[in-house]
Amino acid sequence: MIFISLVCTAQNKLNEKGQPYGYWKFDKATYGASQDGYYKIVRLSQYGAGQPEHEEGSTTGHLDVKYRSGKASIVVYSFDKDSASVNDSIWNVYDSATGKLALTTDYDNGVLLWTKEYDAKGELTKYDYTNYDADSSVYLTYMDHHLFKKEFYPPGKSINKITRYYPNEPMHISNAEPVFNINFLMNSRVDEDIKIRADTDVTITNFTTDNNIKLLNKKGQEVSVPITLSKGDVYNLTIRYSSTPATYNFYDTIAIKTKGTNFTYKIICTAWCSHVDRTNVATVQNIKLSIAKDKYLFVKGCGSLTTFSISDEDGKTSNYAATDGNITVVDLKDFVPGMYSLDVTMNE
Repeated sequence: MIFISLVCTAQNKLNEKGQPYGYWKFDKATYGASQDGYYKIVRLSQYGAGQPEHEEGSTTGHLDVKYRSGKASIVVYSFDKDSASVNDSIWNVYDSATGKLALTTDYDNGVLLWTKEYDAKGELTKYDYTNYDADSSVYLTYMDHHLFKKEFYPPGKSINKITRYYPNEPMHISNAEPVFNINFLMNSRVDEDIKIRADTDVTITNFTTDNNIKLLNKKGQEVSVPITLSKGDVYNLTIRYSSTPATYNFYDTIAIKTKGTNFTYKIICTAWCSHVDRTNVATVQNIKLSIAKDKYLFVKGCGSLTTFSISDEDGKTSNYAATDGNITVVDLKDFVPGMYSLDVTMNE
């Protein structure tokens, strides 16, 4: 005979005050995302704080509490003067399309301790946590199974964020996420200077770049490999980004290989390219574009909404809109050669 002990726990339970407790599970239809986790009923007096802030008529609020040597803001559900329900322990959110784990959070009596995010393959992409004893927040970003970026706020300096790229690797890059702002009519080329520092002896064996990027040394010459760095050495690198409307990519990647390892360092370049943006919308007079050579017209939105129209000589008009700094791309193949007027309205 085989004896099996089964312990069954009901889920989605409410007490007599309507406060959730124990294990809860939500599906997408009722909560917007499939997720599960635990609620715990707590006494508000244990936090040593006042009543939660909330909108009139709502029983969900926020409460600022002391936690260890730091402070935290917690969400309280179905609270009254004496008690409330809070998130506790592990909560999981699942991808609505695949059902795979997308987000995990850990709480202690409502206080968020850490959050982890995963991609579609289940790989860790982000890990954020707070060191309440040191009153410091840390944000980690992962790429290719390695720590790509560490951002943190030093204790007591919540506005002075420090960013370090590849902190666990022998070679560090001062800025592995440069941003380039290109206006095709004003500045078609932008340089970004970065520093590569070695913690140990390391040799760079190869750079791989996209067509819009050139890499220059401190003399302004194109870099050549190998580059051998001793411990503590710093190599000054200039990233020169230049593009045409036909070759523009929002993201371009620089890949760096080093001797004796299969790991690839990556510099992710973001480019905001346009013909018309806030810098020249009031002054530009003529834009000459070729359907074959340029292929596209780019207008960058500013403020909440940017609207623009393109009208031909017969008065036929096409209307467009760009929001929150996004770039609207107009395919020139939809137009016959000729003269057009471009009218742009940019709102704050």
